[in-house]
Amino acid sequence: MKRNTLLIVLVVVAGFMIFVNPLQLFNRGGTRRPTPAPAALAPVLQYADTDWRSPEDYVMSAFQQHDIVLLGEFFKIRQNVELVHGLIPRLYAAGIRNLAIEYALSDDQAEIDSLLTAPTWDESRARTVTFHWLVTWGYQEYIDLYRAAWEVNHARPSGAPPFRIIALNVKVDWGALKDQRDLSDPAVVARIFANGVPEAHMADVIDQELTRKGEKALVFCGTQHIFTRYRSAAYEKNAADMKLPERRRMGNIVYSRIGDRVFGISLHSPWPDPHQKSGLTWAADGAVDALIDALPPQKRNGGWDLAGTPLGAIPLGKSPYAEEGRSSTLADLFDGYIVQGPISQYAMVTPIPDFVSPAEAGVAGREFPGIKPQTAPTAEQINQTIADDLLALGKALAQLK
Repeated sequence: MKRNTLLIVLVVVAGFMIFVNPLQLFNRGGTRRPTPAPAALAPVLQYADTDWRSPEDYVMSAFQQHDIVLLGEFFKIRQNVELVHGLIPRLYAAGIRNLAIEYALSDDQAEIDSLLTAPTWDESRARTVTFHWLVTWGYQEYIDLYRAAWEVNHARPSGAPPFRIIALNVKVDWGALKDQRDLSDPAVVARIFANGVPEAHMADVIDQELTRKGEKALVFCGTQHIFTRYRSAAYEKNAADMKLPERRRMGNIVYSRIGDRVFGISLHSPWPDPHQKSGLTWAADGAVDALIDALPPQKRNGGWDLAGTPLGAIPLGKSPYAEEGRSSTLADLFDGYIVQGPISQYAMVTPIPDFVSPAEAGVAGREFPGIKPQTAPTAEQINQTIADDLLALGKALAQLK
């Protein structure tokens, strides 16, 4: 089997699930960034310079007025995951004892609690939990989230409550998916989501494990899940076409239950755009990236509020969000925004070479999140696909200069 035979699922904001060859999606030439007018950028730059806070300080400040802070990422960017690593001890020191993540199944919660309070660190258990969620999520930095939580617990005073990682997700039966046409077959879709719609399930776990118990939490997940007031017409149409019982995003559901007690922060990244050959475009027509370039070097990693601010007033430009006619500015999408340097300088997470063992190859082949090859893949081929996906993504981001 050729190394680019396997297809991986990309979850996108503008649609539902698209099955793509990761090596062919991104490598189609560079993307030239639009240049905003200096007069339009000036008030944004002044605000960003005078109201600057480090990403860590900004996230922590959100808990002064909010209970659930949603931190949305593009996926697989090392700086983003390492930001959360560093926040775990700060959260615990501030009395916030929960990190909720989409990268694990709620069915594995007891195992996660046991792992994080065990006397010794056992990385194999963390890998198994991750494998249960998605057989292609073999990335070291996501495994290290568990280690960072374990280290906090290992050092906590005797009798102090532990720090928890709350698993939000529900098992999706990728084995029921044979080709892309299956997503138009309600009977197949019902089998794929027999355990529940992930968006609804994640919102329910937040409700049951956190809000009903009066607990605060940082929720680390994909950006498409953190929309609170913004409603994606394209996503909801696709969900309706697939006859899903819940058509809102996780953040929409949480917001409908607790209102402004939830706060959504986006980590800066490209935005999906089906009109671009690469499938990606500059956020807000490149205005945020122009801001990063204009900021002093020591302030190019920072976080800011959006509501009622010049940064939040940035127009969305020619993005799928604006085309849906339901929003016009950055503040319509998110409550806060964090940048961690230019996109072209982002580093990818680290693939785990032996994430899928030969003994797990059969399970991994059946649960592979995409179109199944005619011949069952080997563990080596799946592990290579995990690495290839990162290489392709890295090349795509490097083009956004």
